[in-house]
Order: sequence, then C-alpha cells, then structure tokens
Amino acid sequence: MKLFCSSPLAGVVLFTAATVALAQGNYEIQVYGSDTVAPRTTMVELHSNFTADGRRYYLDGAAPTNHAEHETIEITQGINDWSEVGFYIFTSEQSGLGVDWVGDHIRPRVRVPDS
Repeated sequence: MKLFCSSPLAGVVLFTAATVALAQGNYEIQVYGSDTVAPRTTMVELHSNFTADGRRYYLDGAAPTNHAEHETIEITQGINDWSEVGFYIFTSEQSGLGVDWVGDHIRPRVRVPDS
C-alpha cells in the first residue's frame, strides 16, 4: 500500500489544506451540534480566545491581533422544539490598547424537528 502520492495533484491538495488552516479567524468560537436550546430557555456562554501569534500592525483601521484576548458573550433563546436565536457581543483586549467593543450579531438557527 502506498501512503504518499508524488503527483502534482497531491501537492496542490496539501498546499490548499495548509492555506485553509492558516485562515482561521480570531473570533471562531465553536462548531454547532444538532441540538437547539429548549423552548422558553435562555443559555448564556462566555467564549475566550487568545491569539498567540497574530498580525502585528494596523490594517485598514483594525488593531493588531498579536497577543489579543477576545471575549465573546453569547446569549441564546430557545424559540420552539426546532429553532433558537443567539445574540453575540464581541470584545478585544490588548496590552496598551485596553478593551474594545468589536461588534455584535444575531444568529437564528433551525433544525429538522425530531417528529
């Protein structure tokens, strides 16, 4: 059995996979499962990310990301057995720059009901 393929296609696939891995965002916080929050229930979560090796300069007015601590508050409300709505508040904290509000967004999510 051959474990490595020396074809150009294999090189392209390997390069693409490495490039995609480097494209991870500084605010990526989770991969969602299939369950939703129960109806009339509110879930509150705190997501913390630290960027150990990020951008070291300002880019189009955005602060550097190197050694930045990102805190995200997520508030999710269950609507019914198959839907929920989440609200996110994003912040960033860096030495010398203090704490900044980065933005927020609303995330509706639905799934196929068990029935």
